Amino acid sequence: MADIFDEINEDLKQDQLRKLWARYGKYVIILILLVVLSVGARQGYNIWHDKQTTTAAIAYHKAANADNSSEALTGLLGQLNAGYAMLARFDIAAAQAKDMEYTTAEASYLALSKDPDIKKLYRQAAVLLSVMNAPDSRDDNELVARLLGLESQAGPWQAMALEQAASLALRMGNRDLATRKYENLAGLSDIPAGIRQRARQMLQILEVR
Repeated sequence: MADIFDEINEDLKQDQLRKLWARYGKYVIILILLVVLSVGARQGYNIWHDKQTTTAAIAYHKAANADNSSEALTGLLGQLNAGYAMLARFDIAAAQAKDMEYTTAEASYLALSKDPDIKKLYRQAAVLLSVMNAPDSRDDNELVARLLGLESQAGPWQAMALEQAASLALRMGNRDLATRKYENLAGLSDIPAGIRQRARQMLQILEVR
């Protein structure tokens, strides 16, 4: 008798499974397909992304090493991914400065410094470079104001910003401001030894005078 009941229970279970599969089986299949497609799409995107990055890298280096690299990189900007496009823009600005096109170079660096799609670290570097490559006609007070945010914020550009601001203060004939800048610079805890040494030397010179 027990065997008969076991067989009946087994038949009932199988019947319930068939009903469940008939009702929900298509959803299970759809779910499995979605998982498979998702994994395949992700793998496909990774392959595409790697190919795009490699293509951009080859194109960038070819243009950067061209005889007229600035023109070559400018023509290539629309074809590069975000990272290489940013590098190309920095290269273009540097080439403009090298050719003594300081007004154009300054504008290029300022455009980089205001681009919200670029990381803050690189925007700050662009600010510093815009000051270092500004034309002689640019008002020194404007350049000093540009550097204020970098001077007061700990980071990789703080020391160079202070040194540049101190140099501008001297050019403006403001020895007191220059002294304060060099004192702040010499007091920083984590800066290259060469910059600290230059700051101390300038402080000694300013004290003698």
